[in-house]
Amino acid sequence: MRATVIVGLCVAFAGPAIAGDGNDVGPCNPCFDVDDTLSPTPIYQTVDGSTSGQPYGEYAYYFCAVTGGVYTFTFCEGGGSATYDTILSVRGFNNCGAELRACNDDFCGLSSHVEFTSPGEGNFIVVVQGFDGDVGKYRLAYRGPSCATTPTEAATWGTIKAMYN
Repeated sequence: MRATVIVGLCVAFAGPAIAGDGNDVGPCNPCFDVDDTLSPTPIYQTVDGSTSGQPYGEYAYYFCAVTGGVYTFTFCEGGGSATYDTILSVRGFNNCGAELRACNDDFCGLSSHVEFTSPGEGNFIVVVQGFDGDVGKYRLAYRGPSCATTPTEAATWGTIKAMYN
């Protein structure tokens, strides 16, 4: 029962940022304004931020995920904290973040905690919001498998290719 109520709250409060305000040109305006990028590692990292003065009282981060990777975003452990009633959600990167993948409100007191298992390799958005328009400062803790780096050519490969030119 509690999970149903929590997801309902997340969808209800995220709706205006997804649907727009009725004065838009397209269905995705305004989209989530992705403010920054996170690069998860298996060990907790933290990032400080604030939702005060942000459009719709939210702050969004882009991150890359690997297939089957479990990603944690939290104000409850790993050095995370918040000064207000938070909501955390993970959304698909396409369609302006409209695809809700995971959401939580009030995991530890009024603070939020989300664990997200990536269905495939790709880009996602984690959104920090306040319940009922609440805003404030936070320290978001996050961790998860790192995305693969762009492959680089081995030093000896250039020599091998030169033999065939």
